[in-house]
Amino acid sequence: MNWKAKWKPIHAVILICVVLVAVLAANSFYRVGQGEEALVLTFGRVTDTKGPGLYWKWPLIQNVISESVTTIHTKEYGFRTTVGGSAGTAAQYADETDESVMLTNDNSIVSIEAIYQYTIRDVRQYHFDADDPEGTLQLAFEAVIRRNIQNRPLDDALLNKEEIEQQVLPDFQALIDTYEIGVKINDVRIQNITVPAEVSAAYEDVNNAMNERTKRQDEAERYANEVLPTARAKAYEMIQEAEAYKAEVIAQAQSEVAVFNAVYDEYTAAPDVTRTRLMIETLERVLENSGRIVVAQPDSGIVPFLNLDGGSDETAALNVEGGQ
Repeated sequence: MNWKAKWKPIHAVILICVVLVAVLAANSFYRVGQGEEALVLTFGRVTDTKGPGLYWKWPLIQNVISESVTTIHTKEYGFRTTVGGSAGTAAQYADETDESVMLTNDNSIVSIEAIYQYTIRDVRQYHFDADDPEGTLQLAFEAVIRRNIQNRPLDDALLNKEEIEQQVLPDFQALIDTYEIGVKINDVRIQNITVPAEVSAAYEDVNNAMNERTKRQDEAERYANEVLPTARAKAYEMIQEAEAYKAEVIAQAQSEVAVFNAVYDEYTAAPDVTRTRLMIETLERVLENSGRIVVAQPDSGIVPFLNLDGGSDETAALNVEGGQ
């Protein structure tokens, strides 16, 4: 009995040691699954990187951090899913107005709901180069989406979700790359872009005013299309008439100048003859419509006259002294 009593504590210690070694040995093995990457930390410092497989580590000295590099992580922006959907019930969501509400470049207010998906491509950067990688991603996405919306007018933002997605994705990746957090952005999806209910009435008023302006502009253009051709035709006609009148006046003036120059040349050649001829031509023009011409001669009792009325061509003489 004394021998048994003496060795029982030793057996217990040995048994405890064996169990402890077995537990430590069991915990020293670890598996890295398909699509995962593991970091081996020795005293908190990364000393190795492991791919898929079964490995052993020093107990109490080494630690392992494993992350999937193929799993697609989905983050929500502008809303949060409060109750997941199922076959019989629809999912429920809560708005995050601090995130979703933003301004366009024409100072209009819109509300945006979006999701983005990413995968971890560098586990070391993801865990050690950023204190809060998920929070950093959220802030970076917010910066990129707000900058894109602020460069657009309201109608452009409401109607071009696909274009916004195509522009935000590379900008988002480029910004994340500068942070070096080991993340690849796989996709960006704009779920909805709307005008908040608080300003929808004002937005409708703006739309109605814009539609009315467009209507008035169309009416003005139709009126202009009706009036301007007529006005242009009249203007062209007036210009043509003025050009014709101008040509006529110039031609007449040139003709008169030519006649004057011809008369002047004749006058310079024979001044006396020309003066006499001009006097005779002038008298012909003056007297051509006269019916009766009376020629008075000084110191003569006879007044001859020429009857040009067409009744008689004879010349008569009146006795002035006799009053006949």
